[in-house]
Amino acid sequence: MLDTNALTVTHNTVDTEPTVTAFRSEHIKYHLHYSAEYRKDRLRKLVNNGEILSYLTELDKAVENAMERQVEKWKADDKEYQQALAVGDLCKAQGLENMFRLCAREAVYADLVYV
Repeated sequence: MLDTNALTVTHNTVDTEPTVTAFRSEHIKYHLHYSAEYRKDRLRKLVNNGEILSYLTELDKAVENAMERQVEKWKADDKEYQQALAVGDLCKAQGLENMFRLCAREAVYADLVYV
């Protein structure tokens, strides 16, 4: 059973107690709400086939990995970020990294979350 508001998946099996898996990431919340509104059939099929937990787990990892790869690429390529590190300006480096994360989020969400 899927609860799109609580971001939980309850897995019921015949011989054991139900297990509840909770997701806390923002991208899972957005994906579930998007899917509930625009991709109802796909979401229903994933739930009915018992595939929703593995689907969300894989999506969670894929989004996190894509975000990290993109941020690391930008950090390696950005001269301003490299210069901030070189002179020990950690506040500026952290600010730039936060900006990279926000920029990566937009692209990654468009490709993986809002589909």
